[in-house]
Amino acid sequence: MIKLIVAISLLTACLSTSAFAANCSDAFSYADDAYTQAKRGYRSGNLDDAAYRAKRAMSDAEDAMSAADDCGCDDAYSAADDAYSYARKAYRSDNYDDAIRYLRKAKSSADDAMSYADDCGT
Repeated sequence: MIKLIVAISLLTACLSTSAFAANCSDAFSYADDAYTQAKRGYRSGNLDDAAYRAKRAMSDAEDAMSAADDCGCDDAYSAADDAYSYARKAYRSDNYDDAIRYLRKAKSSADDAMSYADDCGT
């Protein structure tokens, strides 16, 4: 009888662990969107387009932060927060070269957020 109880307990623990494992696929997806927008902005030819892409990258990075928070992935949250901050600096920049520099950093941070979200379990 005790062996049966122990076996049931172990089976229940295994099932509940896999059922409640962090699923950070949304965080990964939003970080990927932020990466794409930052990359497009980085390749833009003028400040207006760079600012437009930076604004979209900000929105996507903010969504990645929220999703990373929901799945409990602190590293993905932090990297998405960095991507948001850099994209915001690019958006607010009055200088094309500065905007491009910040978008490059936003792209790198969004890439980090994707990696961390993947590590947390997409």
